[in-house]
Amino acid sequence: MELFVLIGILLLVFFAEIIYYRIHALDNLQLKVDFSKNVADFGEDIELIEVAENRKRLPLPFIILKFEAPRELKFYDMANTSTSDNLYREDMLTMKAFSKHTRRIKAKCTKRGYYVFPRVGITTSDLFLTERFTKDFPNGSHLVVLPEILNTDLISMLTSVTLSELQCRRTLLTDPFTLSGIREYGPNDPMKSINWKASAKTGELMVNQNASTCAQKVHIFMNLDYYNQKRSLSLLEKSISLAYTYLRELAALGIPASVYTNGIDVITDSPVISETDLGSATLDERAVMLARIDLRKQAVPFAETLEKYIPSTDREDFILLISPQFNGSFRNILTEIKARRPSLQWLMPCYKTTPDANPEFSIADSYMRWEVIGND
Repeated sequence: MELFVLIGILLLVFFAEIIYYRIHALDNLQLKVDFSKNVADFGEDIELIEVAENRKRLPLPFIILKFEAPRELKFYDMANTSTSDNLYREDMLTMKAFSKHTRRIKAKCTKRGYYVFPRVGITTSDLFLTERFTKDFPNGSHLVVLPEILNTDLISMLTSVTLSELQCRRTLLTDPFTLSGIREYGPNDPMKSINWKASAKTGELMVNQNASTCAQKVHIFMNLDYYNQKRSLSLLEKSISLAYTYLRELAALGIPASVYTNGIDVITDSPVISETDLGSATLDERAVMLARIDLRKQAVPFAETLEKYIPSTDREDFILLISPQFNGSFRNILTEIKARRPSLQWLMPCYKTTPDANPEFSIADSYMRWEVIGND
């Protein structure tokens, strides 16, 4: 009889424990997985910070912290991690009452993009490990990985070509209110330009040299249409990295630049455009804009981008057009644009095995191949 009573008491405690855990196991339980920073460079190491809290008196003898992370982040410690469309990581531990768990997981940023955690959740159980209870948590953390900075002679060559074109096409008109320097007097200089104080100091006639009225700019047009039937992305990624590296060089030289792409922003679903006349976007802001281009989304026709934004450029500006695609409808438009924008240059990222674009005669001198290692 006493044995049956004991068994009855144990069963009562067992079912009471299960019912209590069913109701309260997930109460006051929090899980947050965050990136150690919101913006990272390509190839940079960051940390994923996992913080779980049990804010109640009820202990949790068995708990699994789960989250999905973008597979473009390469964990240095792949324990408890599986790979599919995303990286799936599970960490098992025990949490006492009113306890907190913090774990830092080091990872490497291997690809440009905008990343979030698709899913963050906790699975726990009762004291006897007979039932499991699962809860997902909202998680708004995000990470922007900037485009790769290219280390190639092409950038130096592009910079030289840009400076050469801007210098050659600088207008002869000068701004009388802007002084760029003082030089020796020439036979064609007007008397009113003589700087008498400087002449007195040097003992020779010196004249004021005025700055150009034309503040020339650089405009980067980037075509992110698919360049083959397989919808490969590698050359498009190279194009974005090239545009970003080129922008950095221009910023270092103090040359104003605009960026026009037909690529779609992953958040706004709009083409990524940054004009010099519409706000003063910094290099960092433009880097984030380029990082957020989602190449999985269909780009708008590049011909539309050209027709819409070329009129906003000046004849004396330098235009760099980056396009791995070479058979698009934009080819016909290029011949028309070249007549109105003599400084236009078309750069085509490609592989060694990629056929030549065979550009029309009118744009042949503005066409250049950039062969990169690899294939699709």
